[in-house]
Amino acid sequence: MPPRVCLDAKKVLSGEDRSLGASLLRAGLTPLSWLHRAGLEAYLLPYKTGLRKRHRLPVPVISIGNLSSGGTGKTPMAALVGRLLRESGKQVAILSRGHGGSHESEPGAKIVSRGDGKILLAPEVAGDEPTLLARLLPDVPILVGRDRRVSGQLAINEFAPDVILLDDGLQFWQLHRDLDIVLLDASRPFDNGRVLPRGLLREPPSHLSRAQVVVLTRAERVTPEALESTKNRVRALAPHAHLLTASHAPNGWRDRHGSVTTAPKGEVCVAFSGIADGEAFALGLRAQGLTLKTTVNFADHHAYNKGGIEALIERDPSATFVTTEKDLVKVAALWPDPGPGLLAQGVKIALSESDQKRLSDALNTLLIR
Repeated sequence: MPPRVCLDAKKVLSGEDRSLGASLLRAGLTPLSWLHRAGLEAYLLPYKTGLRKRHRLPVPVISIGNLSSGGTGKTPMAALVGRLLRESGKQVAILSRGHGGSHESEPGAKIVSRGDGKILLAPEVAGDEPTLLARLLPDVPILVGRDRRVSGQLAINEFAPDVILLDDGLQFWQLHRDLDIVLLDASRPFDNGRVLPRGLLREPPSHLSRAQVVVLTRAERVTPEALESTKNRVRALAPHAHLLTASHAPNGWRDRHGSVTTAPKGEVCVAFSGIADGEAFALGLRAQGLTLKTTVNFADHHAYNKGGIEALIERDPSATFVTTEKDLVKVAALWPDPGPGLLAQGVKIALSESDQKRLSDALNTLLIR
């Protein structure tokens, strides 16, 4: 039997992999990408011409989203915006689709947290991101549902919020938004510039024009010259949007029980994650001085199970295992006790003082209309 050849999807799509197999795959995916874009434009045309109306909720709606299918920091950004709104005295409810949770494929909506510090749904049902948001924002109701019109109405009926926040809502066309905040990873703002499946973009770069606020995340990973070049392109695509830059900053450590703890300095660690950019997670850990013996990158929203955790630990039972807060909400209940140490690092979106003020001003302007 001939050896099995595995292609790295990112290297294939970017063109870095110049092998015959990768070239043939790119050639086959290109017309499918054209069809995807044509279908998207045809779907959006009735909305653009006014033939089809977006559903309006009776309170302002803010969406946090991105153009690409990779992670840009939407969940920590939702946590930041939710916190800013609460600090301004507003009642907030957050709606999520609940990627990776069993409820994602079900009709209707469910409440993950009522804003009283209690989490009502397991991450296997709600998804990892809504569960994490419920932990980060214990005083904010979190709801999940595929149709944000339905979960939005449930939020209105149950919590009477002043504002509703959508986590990953840019592509939910059916619901009217009053403010679209779009995140771009400064290190790869438009990936290879192509839409799925030839590239990683859900929408073409020209659709950035819908944004009122654009945030370039992970700005710390690029040179000032590259950042300025990206800013110029964003200004051309979205000339009326507020343009902010942000970094992904460490936000403390927690043990498997969720208690605040210290960094595992001086220990040999195994890093693992099921996020869109596991390499960035490992890179950040090394930058903080952690010694990583092994890194294990699972797919985004990876569904952990007991057997998988046992196999992971077998890699080095004497090491301390480090992961993300997003993974911890799923892994904690599966981790053996007694077992090796398990720690999770939090991540926050860090804005400069001036950019955070500009973001707050944009939010306040929306809410006092």
